[in-house]
Amino acid sequence: MNNQPPCIAWAEKLALRYEDLSVADRAALDAHVKNCPACRAAQADYRFLDARLQALPPPTMQPLPRLSPRLAFQREWEDEAGKEERKGESDSFIPSSPRFSRTRQAAMHRGSFAASIGKVLPGVFVAALVLALLLLFESRTISTSIGRPLGTTLFVYQRHSGFVDAVAWSPNGRYIASGGWDDTVQIWNAKTGAEVLSYKMGDIVDAVAWSPDSRYIASGSWDHTVQVWDVQTGTLILTYKGHSEEVSSLAWSPRGRYIASGSWDHTMQVWDARTGTQLFSFTYEDFVDAVAWSPNGRYIAVGVRDASTYVVDAQTEAPLPHIYASPDDADIVNTVAWSPDSRSIAVGGRNGSVQIWDVMTGTLISNYKEHTNEVRSVAWSPDGRYIASGSWDHTVRVWDVKTGLPLIIYQGHSDNVDAVAWSPDGHYIASASWDDTVRVWQAASSG
Repeated sequence: MNNQPPCIAWAEKLALRYEDLSVADRAALDAHVKNCPACRAAQADYRFLDARLQALPPPTMQPLPRLSPRLAFQREWEDEAGKEERKGESDSFIPSSPRFSRTRQAAMHRGSFAASIGKVLPGVFVAALVLALLLLFESRTISTSIGRPLGTTLFVYQRHSGFVDAVAWSPNGRYIASGGWDDTVQIWNAKTGAEVLSYKMGDIVDAVAWSPDSRYIASGSWDHTVQVWDVQTGTLILTYKGHSEEVSSLAWSPRGRYIASGSWDHTMQVWDARTGTQLFSFTYEDFVDAVAWSPNGRYIAVGVRDASTYVVDAQTEAPLPHIYASPDDADIVNTVAWSPDSRSIAVGGRNGSVQIWDVMTGTLISNYKEHTNEVRSVAWSPDGRYIASGSWDHTVRVWDVKTGLPLIIYQGHSDNVDAVAWSPDGHYIASASWDDTVRVWQAASSG
């Protein structure tokens, strides 16, 4: 087990915010932390501390200097003391994302830590920083015991270098995958922002989707392929080449055996996730921009640019008789999502509305029209009570499915919002934007 503190030569750069480094220093630091577990852990700790400071109520959010390398050096020793406690965490496969120890040793260091801070910071800031550090020592996760206003930003993921238009939260709640115009898929710890795996596609990444067991990630690209990766080993498992145009959307079957993919070649294809063997496909009159597999495993919803959504029976390989056509004939379908009970679908389109359809009857249940630009992504909350919709009006709206009344209007992004994903516990939302970031924020009470 590595019990070494972060490298002294890199301590100063680790103590700076990533955005404060020069381009050359960023590249050098990224290359170093990939091969140095101690520095990688220290970097994750700094990012987590930033996230916690951002989450403090406004009166507490005063400008604070970064921790000195000396303090970071000491904290890393304390951090390593808790690694032995984590050896039994069999469901975690990230050795470089440590959790702070709750041992007596960590508690004994807190007094000297606070004293050191008092020597270098004005007294008015000491209380806020010590509070943040105590929270950090108590937990390496987003605390669910602290009440926050809905819409509070927990942290901002900023490692993409281009538009981010795909995001997915792993079913086990531990990780987030994001993809975008820098041609990369990045997989990172949902609670700290520490990178787990990054790989490059041949072109823009337009879709990412997790397997139900959270072990594999599939990504669709404008290079016409789908890649399936083993997140645990970082191994490329399969490259699917059945499409002849850009791959715009992906969905795993609930049991994890099959993947449905939609493409600008006008097709929706279903294929074996282990072998890449195509099982069946459907051809439509226009680009397929959205696919979604029902939670009960029976149906696949297909959103097409002809302003219609179609549903296919995955068992019989036959389409359902209903066509869910937008009341606005010019409304291109951008996104579709199933309700948790598999009885309804939400459809977001270019005219800025979100429609909810009863799948079996083909009846339009409601039509939400509060966005001022096109809706690019919709997602149901795990309990089925709310829908999150991301729009090119730069907002994410969370609203009540039954009443259509807004719960949150999230305005944290400075550009188009292209993708949204709920955490499996329903407390948080990840939203991806053309401002090159993914933001994780409070979506429901965690008390």
